[in-house]
Amino acid sequence: RVEFLGGIPSFLGRMGSKEDEAKAAAAAAAAEAAKKKEEPPKPVDPLTHGMNELKAVMQTLDKAVSTKEGRFMSRAIRMVTTLRRLLSKAVLSKAIETYVPDSPTREQLVAFLAKVEEVEKMQIDTPAAGPPVEVKDEKSEGDGDKKESDKEREERVKKEEKERLEKEREEAAWLRKMLTVPEAETLVLLLGAIFLLDQKHVESALAVSWALIQRVLTFNRRTLDPLLSKAYFYWARCVELKGQSAQIRNELLSGYRTAVLKHDQIGQATILNLVLRNYLEFNLYEQADTLIRKTSFPEGDASNNQLARYLYYTGRVKAVQLEYTDAFRNLQQAARKAPQQSALGFRKTVYKLSVIVQLLLGEIPDRSIFSQKGMVSALRPYLHIAQAVRVGDLGAFHKAMQEHAEGFKKDKTYSLIVRMRHNVIKTGLKKINLAYSQISLADVCSKLRLESVEDTEFIVAKCILDGVIDAYINHETQTMVSKANLDVYSTSEPQMQFHKRVAFCLDMHNQAVKAMRYAENTKTEWESAEERRERLKQEEEMMNSMDEEDEF
Repeated sequence: RVEFLGGIPSFLGRMGSKEDEAKAAAAAAAAEAAKKKEEPPKPVDPLTHGMNELKAVMQTLDKAVSTKEGRFMSRAIRMVTTLRRLLSKAVLSKAIETYVPDSPTREQLVAFLAKVEEVEKMQIDTPAAGPPVEVKDEKSEGDGDKKESDKEREERVKKEEKERLEKEREEAAWLRKMLTVPEAETLVLLLGAIFLLDQKHVESALAVSWALIQRVLTFNRRTLDPLLSKAYFYWARCVELKGQSAQIRNELLSGYRTAVLKHDQIGQATILNLVLRNYLEFNLYEQADTLIRKTSFPEGDASNNQLARYLYYTGRVKAVQLEYTDAFRNLQQAARKAPQQSALGFRKTVYKLSVIVQLLLGEIPDRSIFSQKGMVSALRPYLHIAQAVRVGDLGAFHKAMQEHAEGFKKDKTYSLIVRMRHNVIKTGLKKINLAYSQISLADVCSKLRLESVEDTEFIVAKCILDGVIDAYINHETQTMVSKANLDVYSTSEPQMQFHKRVAFCLDMHNQAVKAMRYAENTKTEWESAEERRERLKQEEEMMNSMDEEDEF
């Protein structure tokens, strides 16, 4: 016990010294980080930065081609979004020279790029790098350290030179290999079409994208399917900007048939959305509904963006055909699957239609929908419509329609808003029915601002027949008499609301299960040949021992 108590001070002293050392190291690291933060980042040449990003995309593309894994191709396509901001005439010219072999399509793209004016880009800052590597210098070492001899220095220089030459040879071999990969050529041509479209050279972008589609169709490689779908998308966009969408409908349908025969799910999803967009642009809702019923959306490999577009187009068709419940469900799914940090224009369009469909269902949208970031001004006209429907004020409804008629027609929601007049009248009648036990039809006509008492009588009779209000009409006195209000819990309304919420939760669960990705490889496929032989040998010994036990 005495020895133990005597050792406590020394133990505590060691603990204190370790804590002091840790605090000193943390303070030194914080000071070094603050010093680095104060230093301005070094500028980088835009051409070098763009080519480095393109090389990273090409390496991912090469991995996708060699492993035949679709997720690597999807990752490469997602990286194009970042690369698109770095594109310039110089970057594309260097990319064509590096990755595209001689072909008529290459010559065509080079000719179109020559017509684009070169925009001088400012040098950009270097991206945040990882922790710096400590470089030791001879002079900074203590006098007790041995200096590097001339022989060791010469060997180190030779080793570094050998490593550099080896790296250059590997780089040259990889570039020669990429010249023979059609996916690399297709990606550069696709970047060229995107750049021309961004520079407002629609004619040139249209020619390049169509030539790219014809070029890709000459190959029979499944790894080209995602890039082909992107080429179709930008080709259709160029045609739409030129106002010639009606002329490409047959080509799109032919491309969809080809994608179905090749089991190209990404191509099916993309071209199906393009065909639906084409139909809706010309208000061909019957043809769009027929296409939706005769086809099925491939939810397996299709991206969330394509699924969100498909759900929006389907919801729009259902809304025009009076199927409001299905339309509202599809629009909710489209808003949920759309990118939440970007695609603001798409989300605005979805919420505009969703608000109208929800009002047509007899429900009032939540106020938080109209106060979302970036959507307040765009959804303000729809807020005025929702307020008029909630109160049942027909005058405010007509005023809002007249003030924002041009905007509603531009959004293609005007015809749906016209249908909402009956909902405003029904809401007003519900409020009157709750407030008055008996009221004359003339007073109802004045409160709802209807045209005549006769029209009011017919409207009230129709609402009573549909079960909107619980009342009856006294034709002798020309009054509407309300019946005693029943307890809502004695009706089937709670059961319907509960069923609706349960169905929503089950649908969300099914969507989550479909979105999960499981590993395709099992553990036995990862083992080497030696491990496999050892495993088979152990299994054989085990079977023999079991046989011997059975004989015993």
